[in-house]
Amino acid sequence: MHKSSRFWVAILISVVFLGLFVSNIDIHRTIDHITEANYFLITLSLIAYFIAVLFRTLRWQYLLAPIKIVSVKTLYPIVVVGYMANNILPLRLGEIVRAYYVGEKENVSKLASLATIAVERVLDGLTLLFFILLASYLLPVLDVIQGMGVEAGLNWLVLSMAMSLPFMIAFGVMLLAAFMPGKLQLFIGYMCVVLPGGIRSRLLSLVSVFIDGFSVLRYPRRLISVSILSLPVWLSESVMYYMVGKAFGIDNYFSEFEFIGVMILVTAISNLATAIPAAGGGIGSFEIASSVTLTILGVGADIAAAYIIVLHLALILPVTLLGMVYLWTDRMSIKQLIHYSSADKN
Repeated sequence: MHKSSRFWVAILISVVFLGLFVSNIDIHRTIDHITEANYFLITLSLIAYFIAVLFRTLRWQYLLAPIKIVSVKTLYPIVVVGYMANNILPLRLGEIVRAYYVGEKENVSKLASLATIAVERVLDGLTLLFFILLASYLLPVLDVIQGMGVEAGLNWLVLSMAMSLPFMIAFGVMLLAAFMPGKLQLFIGYMCVVLPGGIRSRLLSLVSVFIDGFSVLRYPRRLISVSILSLPVWLSESVMYYMVGKAFGIDNYFSEFEFIGVMILVTAISNLATAIPAAGGGIGSFEIASSVTLTILGVGADIAAAYIIVLHLALILPVTLLGMVYLWTDRMSIKQLIHYSSADKN
């Protein structure tokens, strides 16, 4: 994996973003802000994060239900291990690790499990886009997007489409796969007609298993349930952003309602940015997206940087450590998970 060109591209992207992030701040002043923060509030904010993980687990339980009913007690450690893997591996490879891990522990199809995780990611994207719309009632969001476009050298409309269209298109494709699996398989069969019969048959068999993971989309009540559960996932995480923001005094720049809108907006934009292929935990893309958003809204670059650094560490370190504990109690290692999940194709 380390020799993969995609791995090095992801690392390069993170390095470039981190370089841009650091070039715009005064390191010494940023460190001063970090040391002056209220760490009692920051510690309390971790409760909100792990509540968000619980809601993620409940949502995944709903997504897996058409394949197999799995208890929340069983799934919670698997979700934590998946997020741990995402934090230390590039290109969101933790999603594959999570699919493999649940497949091994619960004897369910790893491909179908991976499809449910893909549904999760798309629902996350659509929910975060809704959060941006929600924030627009409290803030000049269009000004922020235009400012980000200037920073990126893109027209704001092109940037908006780049942020939203992939999730909308992916959701449309998933609905097509859920409601018309036969037609999709037929189309893929035509596309693969040049392949030898045995390989084509095996590929179509894998596609069929993968499509099973979208079956939850066929049931309106379940789809509504998982969509509704996406709201507390991100509201809980927004509470964490809010509490850490209070710990750094960022609320002093805004009225209370504006500050709520700012934290919702930063939650949405920073997490949408982590969809960009980068190093583990979205390092680099998270920092640059958050800092640009806050500085456009009028927050000082150094205090914004201090907030973002501590927030990102709080998002990454506790869940990574807990994931390692879960693996240790299960007599597994992250190296084993990576090896087996990359080797297993079922």
